[in-house]
Amino acid sequence: MSQERFWVLIAKKIAKEANEQELIELNQYIQDHPEWQFAIQNLENIWEIPLPNNKAEAEDAFMLHLNKIAGNNTNDFLEEQNTPKNSIRIIPKWVYYAAASLVIVVGFTYSLFKPSFSPALVKVQLESNEVSTRLGSKTQVKLPDGSIVWLNGGSKLVYQKEYGKILREVSLIGEGYFDVVKNKEVPFIINTKSIKIKVLGTIFNVKAYPEDKQTETSLIKGKIEVTIKNRPDNKIILSPNEKLIVENELIEAQNKRKSIELIPAVSINKLKFISPDSSVAENQWVENKLVFRDQTFEELALMMERWYNIKLEIQSTSLKSTRMNGNFEKETIDQAIEALKLIIPFKTYQKGNTIIIYQ
Repeated sequence: MSQERFWVLIAKKIAKEANEQELIELNQYIQDHPEWQFAIQNLENIWEIPLPNNKAEAEDAFMLHLNKIAGNNTNDFLEEQNTPKNSIRIIPKWVYYAAASLVIVVGFTYSLFKPSFSPALVKVQLESNEVSTRLGSKTQVKLPDGSIVWLNGGSKLVYQKEYGKILREVSLIGEGYFDVVKNKEVPFIINTKSIKIKVLGTIFNVKAYPEDKQTETSLIKGKIEVTIKNRPDNKIILSPNEKLIVENELIEAQNKRKSIELIPAVSINKLKFISPDSSVAENQWVENKLVFRDQTFEELALMMERWYNIKLEIQSTSLKSTRMNGNFEKETIDQAIEALKLIIPFKTYQKGNTIIIYQ
């Protein structure tokens, strides 16, 4: 099957215009190429939204792609019609989906269609696949080996096209909750800016936003091996219900001034359970709950920015260091702010997409 035929079948499936034979053909291709399964899944999620307003641009994008394919006959995809110039052209709905899907996958002009909500932006590059989430959204990714990753807002997951054949290795920026399929022959490896995690099969959460002061790994089930990037010879084994915290800023300081030991850059704590269901705060975002325990207001503000896709600017130093406990589930940003005011009095005003917090 040619690549163009593949995209046509995907578009027809999303548009619900594929016949039984075409669905069989597509399913067979997916079985032969499991690395495409997660991309298809996310494309279907993305296009559970209205068609783009500017359908002409979608059609033009698709036709431009076809015209650039050397040696291929576009008549295999669209039959030419002897239609007068001034008459209305009737274009099948799947054409718009094909154009939009192609644009998304190659990773350019995504803003052309301006969807009201996008669970994930999927990029397929020459050597790697990439999934990213916008602030205020989450998505679930099923990797070719069956492992599942939930991505929190403002996060990105990258893995090679050869994933699962020789190794299972991904890179994470942001926060991800992993349920890894067990495979003793092919370990699962996660790379972040500060740490490297090696697992065989387990459930755990990794929080590694570049703007955060800490990188956190919380083990729910199984066993993992963590290597800190500036200490390759020191390997840390985590057991269930343990949380590894790496101080990102201190690691960088120790790299430059090796003779000075400020405070330990690494700590291991026990996870704290939340009554009544004995869950832990670190993975509650997967259940659409923003849970914070002993967080400073500054740390909570970052969490809320990713959760609500809004900027919070705290002008008071004393407010930034105030520690808070609580959780939000269905609250709007306004309701959440009012709830926080019950913990510590402060005032706010909004300027564009930024809420200014002051005393």
